[in-house]
Amino acid sequence: MARRLTELARRELILRRHEARIAGEVEYEFRHALVREAAYGMLTERDRRVGHGLAGDWLARAGGADPMALAEHFEQGGQEKRAADAYRRAAEEALRGGDLAAAIERAKRGIACGPTAQALGALRLVEAEAHVWRGELALAEQRGTEAVERLPAGTAPWFSAIKQVALAAGKLGGFDRVARWMTAAQAAEAADGALVAKHMCLGNGALLLVFGGRYALADALIGAIEGDGTDLAEREVEVAAWLHQARAIRAHVHGDPGACLVGLEAALAALERVGDRGNACTVRMNVGYIHTELGDFAGAEEVLRSALAGAERMGLHELVAATLSNLGHVLGYRGRIEDAQRTEREAIARLQRLGDPRAEGSARTYLARIALLARDFEAAEREARTAAEILQSAPPLRAAAVAARARALLGLGRFDEGLSAAGEANSMLESFGTLEEGESLVRLTFAESLAANGRHDEAAAAIASARAALLARAERLSDPTWRARFLRDVPDNARTLELARQWLGS
Repeated sequence: MARRLTELARRELILRRHEARIAGEVEYEFRHALVREAAYGMLTERDRRVGHGLAGDWLARAGGADPMALAEHFEQGGQEKRAADAYRRAAEEALRGGDLAAAIERAKRGIACGPTAQALGALRLVEAEAHVWRGELALAEQRGTEAVERLPAGTAPWFSAIKQVALAAGKLGGFDRVARWMTAAQAAEAADGALVAKHMCLGNGALLLVFGGRYALADALIGAIEGDGTDLAEREVEVAAWLHQARAIRAHVHGDPGACLVGLEAALAALERVGDRGNACTVRMNVGYIHTELGDFAGAEEVLRSALAGAERMGLHELVAATLSNLGHVLGYRGRIEDAQRTEREAIARLQRLGDPRAEGSARTYLARIALLARDFEAAEREARTAAEILQSAPPLRAAAVAARARALLGLGRFDEGLSAAGEANSMLESFGTLEEGESLVRLTFAESLAANGRHDEAAAAIASARAALLARAERLSDPTWRARFLRDVPDNARTLELARQWLGS
């Protein structure tokens, strides 16, 4: 064989490569594609099948081969089950590299090979995760559910599949479904080597449930992760990142944006350490959001534009839309009303196409608040009303939409309706005890609506309560610079303190 190869090389039909792709081997290639195609065309169908099978066997034994090359050899060699497994590895490789379209295409090719039930579950899992990142949420939930049904319960892939199903369901506003999946995951015993996957699943679920106002179950999931006695610093980095995020968002909901920022920055550092670019980009967007909540609008814009560039580069459609929504909100605060409106409308259009009602409702609330800044009360009332309708499944966000509508109604001189809406928003706040977003807006608007209706004593009591709650939140900020900015630069906070001085004389 060596003599024949040398002779073919001498006749310039093949070339010896300077460096073989497999260590310790000598590698040849055809000198021209036409020669390769002619040689291949001389093979009978049976010989081709045998040749591909032998090539796949040899590459598999040699190790380090491109999984796509293996998959194609096994498929053309009639070894469909081995081809499906190689396509699965190729799809996972594409997913890790951020090539979502390739991940989905390779998974489909693997499925076409007729894999076993468990192998099919693994391929569906790749599809589910890729569809989540692309914002194709209904399809992601469907594919993830199919994966859960086919993978052995308690294994690492099974927990990973539940995580993807929950992500899709949560983004679609299906928090009842998230709760059911997380309850099942919490109850399942982790198989050998699956504890990290279980903790990542529960940490992700806790974060989603905080967003959905299911605080008791979220706290239970965090407690379940912490219950194994492992110190946070000793955990797998990915698990620590999810815990940091869940605790951070929980702190934000409890009115402590400073602790939230610290937690998110810790999560971001952990994710960057392990090279998880997609989730790092998501956390970076949330960091930008918290900068907005703290009144650092210039810093927020910088962080959000960085997150947006990363999301666009990786083709993360849902994250692009969500980041645009946050960016529009910031631009409104920075006085760039036309840019803010254009950005927010683009976000809404994208979120409608993706079918993410929770994020769309939030974006419409932002658009309403931008309209309030522009004193376009009719547009503000219209967008806030639509947002409140969309956010029926996300009460912790709905309160801000209802309060924005109340403020628009006050601007239109419809004081009775404004008070009714403001009272509804305030009742939601009292019911939850805290809100994911818009607490200052809700408290301030309730006080203003009481005053607009001539109920001055009640308005004074409401603004006193609003000031006390605001100062309590500010007190949790350990950094005096952040505390001053939070009280001075966030418009609703500054307005609350100003009205308290005017109405209460202190």
